[in-house]
Amino acid sequence: MPHDRKGEVLSAGDVVNVPCKVLEVQHAGESCNLTVETLEPMPGNNTKNTITLNTKQVERVSSP
Repeated sequence: MPHDRKGEVLSAGDVVNVPCKVLEVQHAGESCNLTVETLEPMPGNNTKNTITLNTKQVERVSSP
């Protein structure tokens, strides 16, 4: 069974948060994008993932 970081079982349709750090913000008028990096590395190869999203797809939870 797949489990999250806290040991909770995950199923299709669940909504999850993925802690990430903003690496770059691309300003483009009304449609700004950003590149984020996962805070937790991938088990097995210890690499972090990067994702490019529109800024309207995220919520800031803290700032430096």
